[in-house]
Amino acid sequence: MGKWKKILAGLVIVLVVLAAVLLALASYLITPERVRQAVLPLAEEHLHRKLDLGDIKVSIFSGIEIQGLTVYEADGENVFVSTDLVRLRYQLLPLLAMKVVIDEVRLEKPSIRVVRLKDGKYNFSDLTGDDAPAAQKPEGTAPPADEAKTPISLLVSELILQDGNLVFRDHVLNNAVPYRFEVSNLQLSAKGVTLTAEVPVSLQCQLNGSRLSIDGRVRPTPFSGAFDIELQGLDVMALSAYFQDAIPGKLRGMKLNLKSSVAGDLANLEVDGTLTATDIDLLLAAMPDAPLTEARLAVDYDLKLDLPQDQLTIATLKLDFNGIKAEASGSVGALRTAPVVDLRAAVPRMDLRQTLAAVPRALVKDLTALDAAGSIMLDAKLQGGVDQPAALLKSAVVDLENVQATAGGQRPVVNGRLKLTGGQLVSEGLQVGLGENHADIDLSVDNVFAKTKVARADVRSDRFLLDPLLKGGAGAAAAAGGTQTDDKAGAAKAPATKDTAELGPFDIPLQATGNVNIGETVWKGLAVKDFVAQYELKNNILTLKRMDGQVAGGSFSNTARVDLGKKGLAYTARLGLKSIMADPLLTALAPKTAGTLFGAMDMNFALDGQGTVWQNLSRRLNGEGDMLVADGRLVSPALVGGLSTFLQMPELNDIRFNTFQNSFRVVDGKVNIDGKILSSTLKLFPKGTVGLDGSLNLALDTRLSPELSARLDSKSKVAGYLVDDDGWSRLPLLVSGTVDTPRFGLDPKGVKEQATKALGGEIGRQLDKLLGGGKKAPAEPGQEPAKETAPAGDPAQQLLKKLFGN
Repeated sequence: MGKWKKILAGLVIVLVVLAAVLLALASYLITPERVRQAVLPLAEEHLHRKLDLGDIKVSIFSGIEIQGLTVYEADGENVFVSTDLVRLRYQLLPLLAMKVVIDEVRLEKPSIRVVRLKDGKYNFSDLTGDDAPAAQKPEGTAPPADEAKTPISLLVSELILQDGNLVFRDHVLNNAVPYRFEVSNLQLSAKGVTLTAEVPVSLQCQLNGSRLSIDGRVRPTPFSGAFDIELQGLDVMALSAYFQDAIPGKLRGMKLNLKSSVAGDLANLEVDGTLTATDIDLLLAAMPDAPLTEARLAVDYDLKLDLPQDQLTIATLKLDFNGIKAEASGSVGALRTAPVVDLRAAVPRMDLRQTLAAVPRALVKDLTALDAAGSIMLDAKLQGGVDQPAALLKSAVVDLENVQATAGGQRPVVNGRLKLTGGQLVSEGLQVGLGENHADIDLSVDNVFAKTKVARADVRSDRFLLDPLLKGGAGAAAAAGGTQTDDKAGAAKAPATKDTAELGPFDIPLQATGNVNIGETVWKGLAVKDFVAQYELKNNILTLKRMDGQVAGGSFSNTARVDLGKKGLAYTARLGLKSIMADPLLTALAPKTAGTLFGAMDMNFALDGQGTVWQNLSRRLNGEGDMLVADGRLVSPALVGGLSTFLQMPELNDIRFNTFQNSFRVVDGKVNIDGKILSSTLKLFPKGTVGLDGSLNLALDTRLSPELSARLDSKSKVAGYLVDDDGWSRLPLLVSGTVDTPRFGLDPKGVKEQATKALGGEIGRQLDKLLGGGKKAPAEPGQEPAKETAPAGDPAQQLLKKLFGN
């Protein structure tokens, strides 16, 4: 133990002696004059700036204190950096070699003034980059004479700045009243400081109340570095002067969070990280009624900026706006002149419900009722100058997955892909579903970017029911173009509508053709098979070249032409029906007529007109056609029932006929008809007009078979006078009123004609009796002679009385 005690005691003595020697050397070597001689020449040589040093105090334990340091700008007048206290820490061991090595400089509460001049340069530009003086002392060269005479060496290994304050003034925005903001609580630490090698740097400060931290390495001359930057909760409105004019609207609030890495120099930068903007309150000029409020935008980026090449390379750019995600990669050239992009843009998966919820409600208020759902995926290639944005899109692929919306009481679903290549758009596997119904659509557009697009769309389906599509729109269709019934007269009248403006004219920049093929469908309860349609849209004229199919035991064919370029539209149509059962067709077209007409019907009908408002359409609709129904029945509660009631013949409530033939012509809102209904017991010859409002003005020449005539006049006192050449009784009737409430009566014109004929015959018969002398009839044997009879009255008056007595 004694030996170890002696050793420890010796070491203590050596240390005490060493400390005493060091203290003595420090007092000898470190004097204020020597510090001033070492610091001023070296700093001025490297900074090329004028410096002022205040009083210098040397403390053996606390180091060197400089009571005031000022670094001037290049003009030698304005202050660049100033501080009240600079602490220099020196190393002890070099004192044994008669040298003083300063390894730490600490600036306490410094003030820094940064200015961007009117020409865009900074007040420190002469210290970095091309503006730095070219005369540099190469590493390893001999120190200046004054430095060689002093034992003090400024081999600073650490620079510390505490509680600093930085004021930034920008004359570019306004030279007369420069923009100003301040950075407070500035903390800076740099280790291994040198002007020609990389220096580790750590910085923290408060920027407009938000926390900013920078950690990395920097080379002062020429300037370059690599940093990790983190910014939390910056209120950007304090910096709005720099970007407000570039925003197409007004930014009223936004906070930024940044976490990024930056590497490079003033000519080449590589940047990656995440920028998040929260509490965005933005009013865009294009959407004054749909402001963005409390929105969020996150940007993940990996960028490389090459200023000599004037190019920005985008390795990754991912955007997330309120959950709506998109991404891009590629490059942007000619940044400072006319930017040219070469980008791949993608939307990995956009949920429609989430998207509609993310955008301003006022912007999508009209879409709310659609309840859109499903997802859309987009992959696009953008190339070209940004001055022609419409031409940037070179190729794209859009995938639709269960895209659906509610409309007209239905919810169709769309799946498939759309591909754009070289201005041509085509579909792949595009399918529309409605419940159990599915249709395949082949779509192609030759030139998407042309002023007038040329497209083709073909639709195919083995089975697609139309009824579900029509049910939801039936009410709207009725309100827009249906008819209403007057409660008192029962007459049809034009629908009441507030909007009486005609549709059109339309200028549609599209030429389209296509076919529609449906193997089986159902339209208003009618089963339709082998439905085929061919259409064309060109120069605002829609032409239905063909539409035919099988329905109700027969077939139909139709062509039409609609001029969309005229106000109220203008249209022509040709319709042909062959061997179609009348009852199911009428039931589908006009449910109120169900069960009124039976038989196989042929029809040809041509019409033309103009107008989409009923009041105008009814005046401008013209057409003509003919109809033939064979071996059928006519059962009408109004018309047929009214005839039966008028003639007091219940058996005519159900008229069975061999032929129902009619030719008609539509003119001035009325249908002029000339027809005939022929059966074995009844013949009807309607002729006159039926108004599009339901009004009737028909002469109904009615012929009854001898059998029906006998029932009409069992005593044969009247019918005998109405018999035509074929032995059928003729009743000239007139039908007025409306289709729903017809009124029957004798046709005065027809009665006059028939009465004149019957009257002539009766007069002839009476004259024959008179010319016979009115003699007594010879008496039969055993009987008394008959009494002489006298005329009962004027036979013409008797006939007219009987004719009009009903």
